[in-house]
This record gives sequence, structure tokens and C-alpha cells, in this order.
Amino acid sequence: MFELISRNYKVYTRDKLAFLMSFLSVIILILVYQIFLGQIQIDAIKAALNRESVSTDTIEMVNLWLISGLTTIVSMTSTLGAFGVMVSDREKKLSEDFKVSPISNFKVELSYAIFSVLFGISMTLFSCIFAISIFNGFSALQNYSMMDYLAILGIISGSTILSAAMILPVLTFIHSSSAFTTLSTIVGTFIGFISGVYLSIGSVGETLQRVMTWFPLTQINALLKQVLMRDSIAQVFDQAPIETVTSYKESYGVVLVNSSGEQLSHSLMLTYLAIIIIGLFILQFMIKKFKK
Repeated sequence: MFELISRNYKVYTRDKLAFLMSFLSVIILILVYQIFLGQIQIDAIKAALNRESVSTDTIEMVNLWLISGLTTIVSMTSTLGAFGVMVSDREKKLSEDFKVSPISNFKVELSYAIFSVLFGISMTLFSCIFAISIFNGFSALQNYSMMDYLAILGIISGSTILSAAMILPVLTFIHSSSAFTTLSTIVGTFIGFISGVYLSIGSVGETLQRVMTWFPLTQINALLKQVLMRDSIAQVFDQAPIETVTSYKESYGVVLVNSSGEQLSHSLMLTYLAIIIIGLFILQFMIKKFKK
């Protein structure tokens, strides 16, 4: 199994330019989000607090909101990108060679999934820490305890596993690089909107809010925001009424609420995400069995 995972890594990184471009795309996303989306939220906070300007703490809080969204997107796109090795093997008919080898088809497909998840975790974790250090300074990394970093790692790991579970049933029907590229473009754009990254959940209609709330990656995004933004929200809204703080958290997806207006608890979201992941893997198994 280790040899197969290592082989997938070598194949993926063989094209050095493409591999470096995957890092460059993350940096470009960070810059674009910070320049455009950050200012929109800062203006909204000025209006909510009735101020002409905002403090450094506010800017750092907004940066963390953007970083949480970026991290959510990267967890999907990087995991999906690593599955390109599997699609390339299908296109080149290398998967047929594996079938006549003593290695079981299950192990081959499992190696693709494990490699993609491990690559997704490493890329997403790098993106998160890199973005925090660039926009809020290296000293900002000291604001988090070891338990916070373990929570961040756990959320990112869950996000990449969820991303793999979501994309595998679709990849069953993808057999060419061109179709895979198209899928990657669609997924990257769709995830940004539906998980509340490109626009805040409070800026859309009630029906779409309900859809976004129960979309799994939106809940991942919220869990990550609650870890990254906990201290900064307390500092920025220290003197603000509790209603203002609650309104901000709900409008910008720091906390999620159901149709009754009740906040979704950590245990509920984690249970929901676990059920979704298990259900998606069962769906993948059924699709494979049906195709055979």
C-alpha cells in the first residue's frame, strides 16, 4: 500500500511546474480574497459599530474570516487535484495494467484516496498557516494554543476526508483529463459560493440560507471560524451589545442557525458530518458495485 501511495505522489509531483503552480494558485486566492472581500466586510463592521474607521484588531479579525473560507476551498480543490493521478491512469489505460497485477483493485483505489487525503491535509494546513502569518504576522501564530492547533488539524483532516467522499462518486464517471479540468473549475467556483466564502450567508435569501447551512462544507467553514476567530471577535466587539455580536456571527457564518433560529451545536454538526461522510462512501461502494 505504501508503495502505491508513494507512486501516486511521485506521479503527481513529476510535473514540477504544475506542482509549483498549485502553490501559486493558493497565494493568488489569498491576495484576491484579502483585497476584494475584506473591504466589503470592513465597511459592514463600520456601519454596525457606527465608526468612521476600524482598529487593527478588526482588520485581523476580517483576515481570519477570509482565511477560514480560503482554507475550506483549498481542502476541496487540493484533494480533488490529487485525484488527477487516478483520472490520468484511467485515460492512459494504466488502470488496466493494475488489474492484471497481483495487487487487488480495492488497494489500488484506496491508495488514490489515501494519497489525495494526505496531500489535501498538507496543502490545506500549509495554506492556513501561511495565510495567517502573511496577513496577521508570524506573531499571530502564537495566539493559538496547542489544543487550538490540534482542533485546526482535526477540522482540516475532516474537511479533506469529506471532500474525498463528496467527489469520489462523481469521479467514477470521469475518464479524461479535459473532463477532469472542467469538473475542477466548476467545483472550485460552486464550493466558494455555497459554503459562504464568496458571499456571506446573511446576504442571501432565507431559502438559500437554509441550503447553505446544511451544505457540509459550510459547517466545516463555521467550525474553523470558531477556532480561528474566537479571540479576535471578543476583542473587536468587547464594548458592543450582545445583539451586535450575535448578528455578526450569524450574518458571516461564524455560527449557523436552523429554521427555528436555534444555533447548531458542535456535537450536532460533527454528528451530521460523520453521517454524510459514511453515507457518501456507501454511495461510492454501491456505484462501483452497480458498474461491475
